[in-house]
Amino acid sequence: MKKFYTLVGALLLSTSMFAQNDVEASASDNWIAYMNVTDLPADGGAYQFGSPWALADVQTVLDVPNNTITLQPNFNTYADNPTDAFWVNQTTMEGNKQMEASTFVEPGPSFNGQDLTFSGYVLSHTIDAEYEGQFFVKALDSLNGYSDALNGNYIQTLPMSGQFTLTVPASELPTGLLIQYGFTVTGPNANPLEEATLGSIVIGEQDVTGIEELTVEASAYPNPATNELVLSSDAAIESFEIINVAGQVVLTGEMNKADVSALNEGSYIVRVNTAKGLATTRFVKK
Repeated sequence: MKKFYTLVGALLLSTSMFAQNDVEASASDNWIAYMNVTDLPADGGAYQFGSPWALADVQTVLDVPNNTITLQPNFNTYADNPTDAFWVNQTTMEGNKQMEASTFVEPGPSFNGQDLTFSGYVLSHTIDAEYEGQFFVKALDSLNGYSDALNGNYIQTLPMSGQFTLTVPASELPTGLLIQYGFTVTGPNANPLEEATLGSIVIGEQDVTGIEELTVEASAYPNPATNELVLSSDAAIESFEIINVAGQVVLTGEMNKADVSALNEGSYIVRVNTAKGLATTRFVKK
């Protein structure tokens, strides 16, 4: 399920106001695939090539009715080239290249100049330890070889289960950059006969069967805040977490007040646990 919220005037940074895009990973999005191929790390890791690929070839499966995104190791290069030493070590019969398979969305220029939060939920994570699954937000600079203007600062390892989130402030997403959000799976190309044992990562929606759907609101003031932040909600506050733009929890508490004096300047998310459920709000630390 994808959610967009435009919050005019909700976030004040210095003297400017920015809108906010909240995007939840959804199988129905317009996903794109790209593969980077290098030698194996043990062979020096030299870059070979990169090019757009079909989703099926990077082994990403979109199940729109069930709203799941399944990420797996790459199999087709091994399956199509079992006697080619470039792809398959003819002595060990193991995959001979390191594959970085990216599956992502390019939301377009309307996302420039606005805060962006990309989130989702890991339903299962059984992929073999030889492979790494990550989620990311990138901003590619066409004037600098399409390098990531965010310098890889918003690339995080997917958790073994549960919620994941990244927030990039509007100031780092100016006009002219190509914004992407999505996932990567990195590891050797694999023998398709081992598909069952190599596992997968499944992104989907949290199972809320039997849980009453509640709408809980929260706010934080003053905003911007310098020393003390006061939280308010339409339900009794039980605890809170403050999360930075990299998705890291930097402060927790069990009251409606937080000492934020030690936090770095910037934009933060506050996840508030109330008697009626979870709520989120945002503030800026000066």
